[in-house]
Amino acid sequence: MRRLLPLSVLLTCAPMVGCATAQSAPDGPAPQAPIETPAPGPVAVSDADDLTLEKLFASPEFYGEGFQGGRWAEAGPELLYVETDRSAGTTSLVRLDLTTDETETVIDGSTLVKTDGEGLVSIEDYVYSADGSKVLLYTDSERVWRLNTKGYYYVHDVATGQTTPLADRAKGLQMFAKFDGDASHAAFVRDRNLYVVDLATGEERALTSDGGPGTIINGTFDWVYEEEFGLRDGFRWHPEGSLIAFYQLDESNTRDFAMQDFRTLYPETMSFRYPKAGETNSEIRVGVVDALTGETLFFDTDTWQEGGDETEYIAAMGWTPALADGQRDVWMLRLNRDQNHVDLLYADPVTGEVRTILEETVSAYVEVENGFSDTETGTITYLADGEHFVWRSPRDGYGHLYLYRNDGAFVRQLTEGEWDVTDFHGIDEAEGMIYVTTTAESPMERHLYRVPLAGGAPEKITEAPGWHAVDLSRDFDYFIDRYSNATTPTTTSLYRTSGDLVTVLVDNEALIERLAAYDIPAPEFTTVPAADGTPLNAYLIKPRAFDPNREYGLLIHTYGGPGSQEVRNAWGGTERLWHQYLADTYGVIVAGVDNRGTGGRGYAFKTATQNRLGILEAEDQTAAAKHFSEMAYIDEDRTGIWGWSYGGYLSLLAMTYEDGPEVFEAGIAVAPVTSWRQYDTIYTERYLSTPQKNAEGYDLGSPVTYAGNLRADQDLLIVHGDADDNVHPQNTYAMADALQAEGKQFEMMIYPGRNHGIYGGRTRLHLYTMMTEFVRDALGSTEEVAMR
Repeated sequence: MRRLLPLSVLLTCAPMVGCATAQSAPDGPAPQAPIETPAPGPVAVSDADDLTLEKLFASPEFYGEGFQGGRWAEAGPELLYVETDRSAGTTSLVRLDLTTDETETVIDGSTLVKTDGEGLVSIEDYVYSADGSKVLLYTDSERVWRLNTKGYYYVHDVATGQTTPLADRAKGLQMFAKFDGDASHAAFVRDRNLYVVDLATGEERALTSDGGPGTIINGTFDWVYEEEFGLRDGFRWHPEGSLIAFYQLDESNTRDFAMQDFRTLYPETMSFRYPKAGETNSEIRVGVVDALTGETLFFDTDTWQEGGDETEYIAAMGWTPALADGQRDVWMLRLNRDQNHVDLLYADPVTGEVRTILEETVSAYVEVENGFSDTETGTITYLADGEHFVWRSPRDGYGHLYLYRNDGAFVRQLTEGEWDVTDFHGIDEAEGMIYVTTTAESPMERHLYRVPLAGGAPEKITEAPGWHAVDLSRDFDYFIDRYSNATTPTTTSLYRTSGDLVTVLVDNEALIERLAAYDIPAPEFTTVPAADGTPLNAYLIKPRAFDPNREYGLLIHTYGGPGSQEVRNAWGGTERLWHQYLADTYGVIVAGVDNRGTGGRGYAFKTATQNRLGILEAEDQTAAAKHFSEMAYIDEDRTGIWGWSYGGYLSLLAMTYEDGPEVFEAGIAVAPVTSWRQYDTIYTERYLSTPQKNAEGYDLGSPVTYAGNLRADQDLLIVHGDADDNVHPQNTYAMADALQAEGKQFEMMIYPGRNHGIYGGRTRLHLYTMMTEFVRDALGSTEEVAMR
């Protein structure tokens, strides 16, 4: 399950350096004729500019400038990035010196003429061969679920400047093309099969032939592995040889999920394999194929047609450094179905022998996915010395790093303290320094630290309070810092790892100046008691003309899912500004609370909700609402809650579970899960086990169970896109069915053809206008005040 990001966060935060970057957000509404929305008299008085829904959701008023991103050069402060010249219709590969701002065109886009079609090759991504003699250029891509991972590749010869198609376009779209070690061959995936091309002759050969819809998948993944493990590219060349290690899945025994597009005269059906909690997953295994001979060997990992729940997933794979015998093995991370046990496996590509190098069992779940919850770091990282790997584990109660020899022999713990390592950037072996991002300063902030490899206290490098998303150069001399705080949108700067500022790359001055005209106050960070008294991080957004002698409505915004964080000293984008608009215009104070189960505060806090998902979270949100209602300026009869995705689920549960109906007068649930039986295996079972093992946990954590508790005078709005392939609209229909069966009145909005993000055209303006009017009517002030 992916947390939805506010639109302006997507637009104003620069992409992570080191990966190809897109320059547009999923939902980029262009300015159009405004929609008139009725509003009662405003409740705040200010000389500042007024926020409006049109400015927030149908104009570029709060769009910021993003850093173009790129990939670090081998050494020094240089990046390679794709530069688009729209007037000329070209894309070029450019080298940028970040210290001088000087650029050099490496590949001139005007020379990239398609020999198998019309026009020029438009570079969307690129990958160099190991020796730098060739470049694979990726173009004309199409989306596969979340990302554009299928398209066409061209081989560019650096010496001659010649650009040729990797394969015949007529045969279909290609995925994940990459060179072998000496750039004599390139492999790619097409239609669920793995292919190799001899670059000298142009001859293409199929390395697998059994791939097909609803059956075998070679070299890539099914829906749930992509969504929950973040896996898409499923093969790896041996760095020096002709072997390719690749994933193979068999989804024959999984079930189809069908969705219909009702916008056509006769509805069109789209179906895909989606294993729901407790249902059969795809079988999975890893094999090696010789690209020269086609000879294939699969490893016996007890995950293919055997093993049961004890050996269910292979969540990561690659080639080890050369081991004691001078050869590389294939390493794999194997998980049981409950995901609380992980094995590091080594497999011999010649004999097929598989041996277990390291095992770890934890009390709740192992995190091997990158990029979600409170960690950006994978479980294992092999070091450049070729002799060690770093293992991330919560074994001492916090996410820390541990050093092992490649044979699995434990060396020592590298980081320790009552804080989590959220990103491991690497070890500068020459200087003897480990670089990590941690929560040591505060769970609500992220900072870069250096830790002596020989042992010693961490040294903080980033100084400004707030959220630092950093990317280190390959030589560890520089880092790019994408920094924001609760009142300042993202700025991007180049620093030396000494902490010295080199230059500001993107100051976002224009956006900062526009925001200054609105005189937006900082949110107030505070703590509130959980249901069991545990202090919870929270914030309050008050009107600009806040009067402590008045009474205001309260709207809690929640996400609350495992490892997530709502309360951060970071820029919140359009969503944050909308909350300010509600406070200023309708006298509704907006709060956020990180309940038990959220991230940044250690393993015990994050896993407190294990096997009882939703219960503690709802109790904590209700306890927080009670705490706020005791404040003199909060009207306890005007209390609401809203959220999206997991936050929508939690909003429904908070409104209906135990004493929630007596606390919350109104709620909005956008794209909510309403029964975890409806959600996918990997995410759900990580936190709840299977319905077969934990039926009670599934029942107790379902808002459907409590539909009869909704009070007649509670206002409820449920919103869903009917093309949501992630949290299916089936969830909303199940909740609607239960509420109707209980005779409960509620409001519901379905967005035809819209997915989990509910965007496109003026969709966001419509959505937020509707939610605004709902909040106004349910929680807004009725007092008459002077016009601003």
